[in-house]
Amino acid sequence: MDSHQPTGGALSDLRVVDLSNGIAGAFCAKLFADFGSDVIKVEPSSGDPTRTLGPFPADAADTESSGMFMYLNTNKRGVTLDVESARGRSLAANLMTKADVVVESFAPISMERMGLGYDSLRNLNPAVILVSITPFGQDGPWSEYQATELVEYAASGLSYVNGSSEREPLKEPGYESSYQAGACGFLGAMTALAHRDFTGLGQHVDISIQEAAAATFAPQFLGAMHSGESPGRGSTPLLPCKDGYVSLNVRHDATWEYMWLFFDAPEIAQDTRFATAAERRRRANELEELLLPYLAKYTMEELFHGLAPLRLLIGMTLGVEHLVGDPHLRERGFFAVVPHPDKEDVVMPGAPFRMSETPWRLDRSAPNMGQHNDEIFPELGLDTSEIARLREDGIV
Repeated sequence: MDSHQPTGGALSDLRVVDLSNGIAGAFCAKLFADFGSDVIKVEPSSGDPTRTLGPFPADAADTESSGMFMYLNTNKRGVTLDVESARGRSLAANLMTKADVVVESFAPISMERMGLGYDSLRNLNPAVILVSITPFGQDGPWSEYQATELVEYAASGLSYVNGSSEREPLKEPGYESSYQAGACGFLGAMTALAHRDFTGLGQHVDISIQEAAAATFAPQFLGAMHSGESPGRGSTPLLPCKDGYVSLNVRHDATWEYMWLFFDAPEIAQDTRFATAAERRRRANELEELLLPYLAKYTMEELFHGLAPLRLLIGMTLGVEHLVGDPHLRERGFFAVVPHPDKEDVVMPGAPFRMSETPWRLDRSAPNMGQHNDEIFPELGLDTSEIARLREDGIV
């Protein structure tokens, strides 16, 4: 086991090289790091693009304080390396062939041109697993196209069904497509590792961000294929209450009656206009107008804790300040405090899933740019004078 990697994790026997830029590949590699793998983040001397993404403390842009970079690169060691140069490519190949898993996000043809494609790698290490995460996959008519998160979300079909039927399609905030692709990259790599346990051979895992996002669209796909019509847009409205908004869905007749008992208006449950779930859906606007005065009397928490035990589907619209202080998440230990060597400790979301015997851990903050150059390059056989020359030449 590498002395530099967190101990006791489920994946602590693995070394991963993260050559990716952006969010999807970094999230894939983060999952390995947080479950114990020795992950080496390779970035150019100008820094990974996510270093320019906030939030930043006091809104002061600082490449060492990007909230996005800090979250995506916990528990990793970091080096700077110009893989566009011949010497840089040689060092990258050395790192990659010593790895169990390599994660990259270059355009499909770029890795081959640099001599770092899968065929080249497996000739040097047949057991290596290469995870390639690109906008549209390694082949196909769109494979060379670039994309932003907005492009990916729209191309997946998700935008088409998101929003109101009377308005244009919408995109969810954030980077949902990229995180979905990163999770799929981790799942693909773990499946390839299981296969390697039986055969001793690695393989190339091809992740298309478009396809990873579109996979969450499957129910709508199936409905459209059976009906021959594209699914329309439509959303369940959020309803105002005393201190915010709630979502409310009354599916069953019994819960319809329970709700009006809670509101101390049992006679409304007998209103023939809303006698069935189908009628309640058809008269949704009327029902909303009926509900609003009752909801306005209660806070989100009063409604949630009053109606949820009655088997009603109700949700509070929580802001970040609510989530951070939420007693349920706090009791489950969802938020983690990550120590930072140069700055204040950072609070960030925790484990995406729980394991009873080999838990997820955050032992180390994201690396500063090139923080581990003098630690990792000697592992490749370079002495201090060689590293100094590489630094002078701008290769590290």
